[in-house]
Amino acid sequence: MRRSKRARSRWWRAASAFSALAALALAGCSSGPAPLPAPIQRQYDYAMAHWNHYNTKVYGDLNPVGGDCANFVSQTLIARGWKMNDQWYNHDAAADWSPAWGYVPAMDAYFASNAKSLGLTEYAFDKRSRIAVGDVVVFDWDDDGSYDHVEIVSRVTDTTRDGKKHVDIRMAGHNKDTKYRDLDYVLDKEYPHATGHFWHIALPATSSPTPKS
Repeated sequence: MRRSKRARSRWWRAASAFSALAALALAGCSSGPAPLPAPIQRQYDYAMAHWNHYNTKVYGDLNPVGGDCANFVSQTLIARGWKMNDQWYNHDAAADWSPAWGYVPAMDAYFASNAKSLGLTEYAFDKRSRIAVGDVVVFDWDDDGSYDHVEIVSRVTDTTRDGKKHVDIRMAGHNKDTKYRDLDYVLDKEYPHATGHFWHIALPATSSPTPKS
C-alpha cells in the first residue's frame, strides 16, 4: 500500500529523529579516555607546550652542560604541583640549580631517598599496568649502573602485541625532543642493552609536603 505524501513526510521525520538519537548514543558509547586528574592534566599540558619549545626564560637550558632532560622533567613536576626546596631547585633561569633537579643520577637518588614523602613508587619496566600519564621513566642506556636519561609518560594505551595483552607507553622529553616517544622502540631498537625503571607518582601531587632537608 502506498503512503500518502503527508504520511511519507511523517515517516521520514520519525526516521531522521531516530537516526539522530542513535548517533548520539553511539557517540556516548565510543567516547575517548576519561579526563586526566587536574594535577596530571597541568603536567601533561606543560609537557605538550614545552617539549620542543624550551621555557628558557624561567628554567634556562642545560644542554650545554650535559643535557636538559632532567630539567624538563622537573619543570613538568612543578606544573603538577610540586614545590622547590633546598635539595631540588632551579633559580634564576638555571643560574643556580641543584643536581637533584637537573642531573639524572642525582634526581633518581633524590626520588629514592624521598619516595614516601613525594608519593613515589618504583616499578620495573615489566610492570606497565601500574603506570600512568605523568609518571617518570629513568634509563641507564648501557647498563653500567649510572642513569643517563629521564622522560615523563605522555600516553598509556592498552593494546596487543604478538597476540598478547600489552601496555603501550609513550614519553615526552628533551634532548631528543619528543612528545610521544615509543618506549618499546627505545628498548628494542635504539638501546637494546638499556635498563631502567618507572617512578609512579601518587595523587595528590605529593602525599605530604615536599622535603625541605
